[in-house]
Amino acid sequence: MPRFRPSARRRASRAGFTLVEVLVATAATLLMMIALAQMFKVIGDSMKQGRAALQLNNKLRTVAMRLQHDLSNLTVIPDPPINEGQGYFKYFDGSTTDYTAATIDVTLNRFGDVDDILMGTVRAGDVWFTGKVPRYFITRTEPTSAADFSFVTIAAQHAEVIAFLQPIVTNVGNPTQDPAYYLTASRNGAVAFQDVDGPLGAGNGFPDGFRLHYRRLLIRPDLNLPSPLAISALGATAPAGALPAGRGSNAGGPVNWTIAQPQPGLPSPLCDMTAAHQQCDLSIRRVFGSGPAAFDFVAANSLEDLANPANRFAHVQVPLPGTSSTTMPVLALGPALPVHGTDPSGTLTNAALSPPATDPAFRVGSGFLHPAFALYGTRIGEDLLASNILAFDVKAYDPGVPLLASTGPDGAPGAINVDDDNDGTTDNASEFGADGSDDLVLSPNDPGYATLLGGTAAGFGEYVDLCWGRKTVLPLLAAGGSIPSGANLFSPFSGLSATNFASNGLFRGFTDPLYKSGLVLTTTTPSIHLLQPSFDTWTTEYERDGILQAQRSGREGVCRISGANALYGIGGPDLANALPAWRQTAWDAGTDGVDNNQNGSTDEMLEQETSPPFPFPLQGIKIVIRMEDVGTGQIKQMSVAKEFVSQ
Repeated sequence: MPRFRPSARRRASRAGFTLVEVLVATAATLLMMIALAQMFKVIGDSMKQGRAALQLNNKLRTVAMRLQHDLSNLTVIPDPPINEGQGYFKYFDGSTTDYTAATIDVTLNRFGDVDDILMGTVRAGDVWFTGKVPRYFITRTEPTSAADFSFVTIAAQHAEVIAFLQPIVTNVGNPTQDPAYYLTASRNGAVAFQDVDGPLGAGNGFPDGFRLHYRRLLIRPDLNLPSPLAISALGATAPAGALPAGRGSNAGGPVNWTIAQPQPGLPSPLCDMTAAHQQCDLSIRRVFGSGPAAFDFVAANSLEDLANPANRFAHVQVPLPGTSSTTMPVLALGPALPVHGTDPSGTLTNAALSPPATDPAFRVGSGFLHPAFALYGTRIGEDLLASNILAFDVKAYDPGVPLLASTGPDGAPGAINVDDDNDGTTDNASEFGADGSDDLVLSPNDPGYATLLGGTAAGFGEYVDLCWGRKTVLPLLAAGGSIPSGANLFSPFSGLSATNFASNGLFRGFTDPLYKSGLVLTTTTPSIHLLQPSFDTWTTEYERDGILQAQRSGREGVCRISGANALYGIGGPDLANALPAWRQTAWDAGTDGVDNNQNGSTDEMLEQETSPPFPFPLQGIKIVIRMEDVGTGQIKQMSVAKEFVSQ
């Protein structure tokens, strides 16, 4: 029997992985982990984007609902001039358009129109408006203790509301970017906005960001004093019909008595009312001549008071250099952004009134409100409605604006070889913009509109900027072009008059109502000293106030001519310089029953001293708000529209 002889060497069984297998497994695991991480990142990013979109929509909706409420509850119908006692509605349309930023730098095309201002009087409805005032306004006494200066909350059925953008200020010498930095001393210089988003951190002439501010100022004329009140700390007596005065809660900063007076480091009279506006959420006005020459008391407005532009928030009558006269009430705006080289941005330059040696001169133009009108100090942020705003664009419906058409790739009006309008002829001019065609129809809101001037109008009517005629051709002129003959730049809200345009050209071609409102001041040079295009419900008070509003020699545009009651104590009568000469002795000529200009008519429009800047009913208004989520780069916009008058 054979004997089993085991092998001298038996193969050992394998008990693990080879190095190659381990490496392969590790690599596979890492790839799976990377895939999972990427998947979670995609999910996370999607959630972040979705959350940002939701938050952005909520913020936009909050702003839109606030504005929609205000437009739906205005105390007036925008059909100027309105009856007294109803309040007012006004909006200012600055020099920028929806495409201005892109013409400066294509990387700025996310920005739109950023310098419009909306303001008016609104009613609250069922839930009254609330706001803060110092306690001594309620007690109607001179404040003598800390308790007198404490804020108390009051309510009102009516309010003056203002919505406006402010650029983010620079952090140069101002690390926290506090707007109040520019309110403390003249050495800080002019207000400068942050501008570092150009190549290599350089500026490009356009602010990096904007915030939307919203003031709601209660209308409570019942808080005014029923009888004079001595204010011993001021050495003066507050007259009946004014508010008591006292130093506010921001003591140690700018002079902040609730009176109108020059503020250290701020231009006067541009910012004389800013300290009082910091101390209360009341709609207030300056009461001239009620105190020492250094200051004037303030009074709470009624709806009737607010019909007069001089009594509204951030309005000022600017002294005309070298005269004792002033402008009509204008917004306290700084110079416009340098949007086009051919745009002589209007600024009226004047030194501060009786300034210390260090106080600056100021320039009033068509830019942004001075930051002193936004809340700062202990109240900073209370008026902030939204941040990271890219556009706040207010437009009026203009039934007369021409919509210009250009043929598409087929080279024919409408659809080629088709009688789109069934008039028996194919491809004629009346078919421009027909449904289903490849034609391009442009409005003044489109950057290419100027290239079609003089062309065929496919229709009329669109929401547009005020003074769209001037804004449309400025980029064309900046590019070396010229205005085509036959260009139709004239409609109710174009701001240009065919007659004045033909005689004086673009820079002095404004309408007579704009000149008579005082919101345009030009010289024969030509030079634009002031340009603040605004729709305003206006007032008829100027035609019976015993003060002469007229053109002054050397300027075109109505001013407040100084008589015996010069404002700010800046000199004697200036009546001898009023034009035409018959106005020098005929004040309120539009209501005196006399044919002052001897044209055979009595108290007609030519004799009236002023006019609403756009004396047409506002059929509708549209506001576009555009906002950015900085973290995700998402941009969204929302529109608010309101129809007022149907014709």
